[in-house]
Amino acid sequence: MMKKATREGKWLMILETILSSISVDGIVNFAPMGMHLPDTDPGRSPVKRIVFRLYPGSQTYENLKATGQGVINFTDDVLVFVETALYSGCPPFVPSQKVRPPSMAHARTIWEFTVTCFDPSTEPAFLEGKIEHREQKGGFEGFCRAQGAVLEAAIAATRWQWLPIGKIIESWPLWLEVVEKTGGNREQHAFNKVGNFLGEKGIQVPRIPWDGRKASL
Repeated sequence: MMKKATREGKWLMILETILSSISVDGIVNFAPMGMHLPDTDPGRSPVKRIVFRLYPGSQTYENLKATGQGVINFTDDVLVFVETALYSGCPPFVPSQKVRPPSMAHARTIWEFTVTCFDPSTEPAFLEGKIEHREQKGGFEGFCRAQGAVLEAAIAATRWQWLPIGKIIESWPLWLEVVEKTGGNREQHAFNKVGNFLGEKGIQVPRIPWDGRKASL
């Protein structure tokens, strides 16, 4: 049973994740989602509680409200973020251990969770979850500035209807420069897919000349 909303403590850090959920009819959905973590030292003990803020109308909102289960997938593959955010992509997945929704097959780390609180009285809705199972499949491989730039561009693209167009166009050259200088094939391809999406919405931005064969050192 879902408990009444509790918001004690500070939720300061937001991690960008891919959240997998499932409908009552068994249809799997993957979507990028910012996960709020409590203001504690993660080195002291594993995270047990997480928070999401969800807007009504999304499939993730409907699934979590109906089934009360989900999987947080951690990945540094920005192409997956772009495809799930803008193109309704569904990456390969495998069964989970403790919950019904599956996890991404190639996620570096997964956290399976159950919903302990779902409060739709605010907008965005407040969701709190309890981690039921965690599994680490891959280690940290270093920071890449291009990945952050692609994420910022993709997040802006999901908000194209509400953001001033000038704000996206103004930020685009900086993102493009970072991705072109520091990104690999996957990052550059993902960035161009964001540009293609915006172009379909009537927002014209330059792309990176890309043929899928970036030179290697």
